[in-house]
Amino acid sequence: MTRLVIKMDFEALLFDLDGTLLYFEPEAFIKTYLGAAAKFFIDLVPNPETFYTELLKSTDVMENGDNGNTTTLIDFMEDFCPKFDVDCETLRKRFLHFYETEYKAIKPLISKMEGAGELLQNLKKLHPEKKLILATNPVFPFIAVRKRMEWGGVPENVFNLITHAENSNYCKNNSNYWLNIAKKTAIDPKKSLMVGNDGYRDMVAKKYGYKTFLVETAFENEENMTEDIMPDYRGTLEDLHNLIFK
Repeated sequence: MTRLVIKMDFEALLFDLDGTLLYFEPEAFIKTYLGAAAKFFIDLVPNPETFYTELLKSTDVMENGDNGNTTTLIDFMEDFCPKFDVDCETLRKRFLHFYETEYKAIKPLISKMEGAGELLQNLKKLHPEKKLILATNPVFPFIAVRKRMEWGGVPENVFNLITHAENSNYCKNNSNYWLNIAKKTAIDPKKSLMVGNDGYRDMVAKKYGYKTFLVETAFENEENMTEDIMPDYRGTLEDLHNLIFK
């Protein structure tokens, strides 16, 4: 086999997960996820509408948190727990049990993204010196991220870092999310490429020095993609493969 040669010499490649390395329908995902979770918590929070309304509000607080001393999971729980007459540890354990069991309700909504496996495998096998980072917005604990990876055929062992709610202090719309990734993995953003399908949450990495590639297969959040975060490159994962290798 002829060795593929790097055409664009990035020292690190960051990948979003949902809509980038695996395919799923965002609206169906949210509806199915909230429905399954509300049902699982029915004995603790009898009103499903109250449960998922407050869950979304606390997720918004989590995404906009700016406390470098707490993880995003703690930010979520500290906002969510006081809303109900249930102690926080009980709610935390129930969430964990949900992800271990009934989170599988979303499995039928997830499928492999064409070209993802080949791209990751070629990068890892042929150029192991390149750092690969799964830069998924850290609003879910690791167990939930890992299950989506499994269902979408995304290998875990190729990544040097996977961001999730238990190891991250900020979400993607905070500059510190991107700066912390660089610190943790000792990479230079100017020599790194962020690959994602979200016109704002992923492409905003450009503000912090990263080169960006917009995956248009499942393009989201186009209306929030401002002039200052227009991607350096765009196309499919196959286009990205051709851009990186020759």
